[in-house]
Amino acid sequence: MQNIDNSQKLPAGLIDSGVEFFVHQNEIYCLHNGATFTFENIPQHIIRLIREDMFQYPKALKALKDWDINDPEAQIKQYIMCRFGGFDNNSDISSDGKILHTEYINCGRRGQCPYEGKLCASIEVKQGVLSRREIAVLKLIGAGKLDKEIADALDISTGAIRNHKDHISQKAGVERKASLAILAHQLNLV
Repeated sequence: MQNIDNSQKLPAGLIDSGVEFFVHQNEIYCLHNGATFTFENIPQHIIRLIREDMFQYPKALKALKDWDINDPEAQIKQYIMCRFGGFDNNSDISSDGKILHTEYINCGRRGQCPYEGKLCASIEVKQGVLSRREIAVLKLIGAGKLDKEIADALDISTGAIRNHKDHISQKAGVERKASLAILAHQLNLV
């Protein structure tokens, strides 16, 4: 019998009771207990967890109302899309029912959405939360840009880029620019 590599990381919900939400062709799906559910068929205990979580974020609720999304089902749907809609190998809800807000979704409206940072989740790393500017810098680092290119793209000085890199490094607990590029890929920024 051949040895199998058991170190591979599988998406949450594929073989466990974790949950991975993802959006495909503007439809919400949920991977849980080895099954894929459309939004309409997501188990009610998962919807309850999302609803409870949503009510813990008054800014998100206000953003939904300001966006003129008042129907409770439509609110939950938009909340899931904005906060959990990217497919990655990290649980959106862990097997023990803990909701994790660490996903960066590039919805195509980043930088222009009036609800950015209010409805969508910020990126939390080991020792803090990344600011919008730090996310922008990290994204360009992940794309292999030099400091001068990043500064030009964001219309800031190379000194400001160094400061942002230092802050990101401190918050993420990494030291080298190469480690920041790896972090950008792990967070699905590129």
